[in-house]
Amino acid sequence: MKAKKSTFAFTGLIDTMRSIISVFLILLFATHAFSQQVSSQNTASVQSELASNFAVGPHIEVSLLNEQDSIVAGSTIHLGVLFRPDPQWHTYWLNPGDSGEAPTIKWQSNYDLSFKDINWPLPVGIPVAHLVNYGYEAENLLIVEVSIPEDLSPTQSLQSASIENTVVVQADVSWLVCKEDCIPGWATLTLSLPISNEANLSEHADLFKNTRQMWPSNEQKTGLFEVTDSAIVFEVNDVQPDEWKVFPFRSDLINHAAAQSVISDGTTTRIVVPRSDYFYGEASELKWLISNGEQGYYVQGTASASAPSNAANSEPASLASLAIFALMAFVGGLILNVMPCVLPILSIKAMALQNSQQSITHKLAYLGGVLFCFNLFALIIVLLQQSGQQVGWGFHMQEPVVVVLLAFLFTWIALVLLDAMAVNSNLANIGQGLVNGESAGAHFATGTLAVIVASPCTAPFMAAALGVALVSEPYVTVVLFNALAVGFALPLTLLFVSKRAKNWLPKPGAWMETFKRVLAFPMFATVAWLCWVFAGQKGAQLQFVLLSALILFCMFIYLLGQSKAPITKAFNSIAALLCFLLPVWVSTSSHLGSIEQDGQSDTLSYIEFNKDTLTRLINEEEVVVVNMTADWCITCKVNEQVAFSSDEVKTALAQEGVTYMLGDWTNKNNEILQYLNEYQRAGVPLYVVYAGSKSKQILPQILSPSAVISAINQAKEEVSNVN
Repeated sequence: MKAKKSTFAFTGLIDTMRSIISVFLILLFATHAFSQQVSSQNTASVQSELASNFAVGPHIEVSLLNEQDSIVAGSTIHLGVLFRPDPQWHTYWLNPGDSGEAPTIKWQSNYDLSFKDINWPLPVGIPVAHLVNYGYEAENLLIVEVSIPEDLSPTQSLQSASIENTVVVQADVSWLVCKEDCIPGWATLTLSLPISNEANLSEHADLFKNTRQMWPSNEQKTGLFEVTDSAIVFEVNDVQPDEWKVFPFRSDLINHAAAQSVISDGTTTRIVVPRSDYFYGEASELKWLISNGEQGYYVQGTASASAPSNAANSEPASLASLAIFALMAFVGGLILNVMPCVLPILSIKAMALQNSQQSITHKLAYLGGVLFCFNLFALIIVLLQQSGQQVGWGFHMQEPVVVVLLAFLFTWIALVLLDAMAVNSNLANIGQGLVNGESAGAHFATGTLAVIVASPCTAPFMAAALGVALVSEPYVTVVLFNALAVGFALPLTLLFVSKRAKNWLPKPGAWMETFKRVLAFPMFATVAWLCWVFAGQKGAQLQFVLLSALILFCMFIYLLGQSKAPITKAFNSIAALLCFLLPVWVSTSSHLGSIEQDGQSDTLSYIEFNKDTLTRLINEEEVVVVNMTADWCITCKVNEQVAFSSDEVKTALAQEGVTYMLGDWTNKNNEILQYLNEYQRAGVPLYVVYAGSKSKQILPQILSPSAVISAINQAKEEVSNVN
């Protein structure tokens, strides 16, 4: 009888678990897009007044300018953001070249206006050490065309700034200004223009006119390109022979610093450029700009049909490589099952299999949930990359609001495991109609939750596979993500479909009640880890807010389970909800909290990762140890405790001529992501030891002190031989 009661308790537990999972999954995905937008609004490095069209940042002035002095319904106007960097400082074109970041402008208005894309002036090549960037070394105006509808109607945006018969335009501008070092900047610029029947030119009209003379021609050319083992050949017809230079839209195509060879026969111009080491795969279409410094043309290029044999010869190798990476992803998925925050969830589900005779639909539902979630991740990543954003594996863990949601999710799971509230209460039965009993939906929800909590990890074997997935064509991304999903889902799916595998499980009994409560503590440990991640993102003060909210949340949930009177239940429910909403609001408030770069500062001396600094140290024949890490990366933290905390490694890193460089990817950082992509990695950890310009060595993802020390000593020996 006890065994049956224990089994029944587990069934009720699964009902509650299912309800929790369904609610939090909805919240998780619904808030991702919002948090993606909010997280980018960090504290600006400029000082600007409210409702001002002018801002000053380090080594730059930024202004929002208008070409016309008023707004006329049914017309087209032009607005522009003027960047004035200090002498010897520069900003960037849409493709910054070897390093840097293009400016961005996000528009809002209190009227329904249509803002088009930026018109980019002709860029120039800017040498920086042995690299070349594309951008502007002097004052430059980025002009945007704005369409005014015939029926001007106010919108909900900027209502507080609305003035009768006045159009208010707000531009959220971000930029990077560089010399030898780079300084990011942000500002919100505002411009008010009256609505009238006729518009005149403003005092800035000449600046707009002069800028248009630096635009590429409106005539877009078509061209061909051919990719060889060492170069890319760009071909354009109907341009006058001249010293043309190619500026590709993609930053991974060519060696930007290499000389470009121009060959022209009068009607056809071919430009040969050494290809980048980071260009992988094939391209069917490319866009580029050709410029001689005074005029330019945008070119829409297609792959030359003259090289089909090369593509055919390379296809078997590509398929073989894809198969190898798919196998690595599959093995990596298997290893993900034993990650600390995944194993307790799978254990609960495995114990729930004791009492069920299920249909094939039920048996495969968990596999379906895993496949769904991995493919959803793949789809989000592909869509974000197609929109121009750069993301990596575990990207959602860079959002503080996602970390908060997961912290409350695991706290709630732990409370249910400890029977802090009745499993048949109304609150515990939220979502009962969607996921009922030992239903297929319950198993599906478990699969999706397991993927979400496993995603911060990068298991051995899957790192290289994910790196290829995130820098390749969408179909490669989908194939590798599905291989990872099958590997991840296989162990528990075998328990569902195989009677022999199911017999491996211990028989049900009273021990299940004890085991259920024990599983609450790994959940609390996961919550502690998530709070630590949150501290790295928002600071210790807001971590205290989150911890306090979690404690109060536990108290009110417990009181809710003990409540009898409807008023008391309502009070405790509202109080628990407020405890949840407070840290969610805190995590989405850009003006609250600050990043504390404490990291390993108390144990190891390091410098923060910077690509230009790394290049300089390599050229100076220094030994450089690069550690790419993140607070939410469990493997990273294990390596820091096992390898980098040892006295021998500290001594090796403290040697003269050795520099320890730390890249913290806890929060989004495009420079670190670009570095990871160079090594075909989609996430952290990544450890690289440079022997000056002589060689570089990628260390394994699971480190030992001896592996780090050996790599450093080998690099020092190679540098000594060079000198």
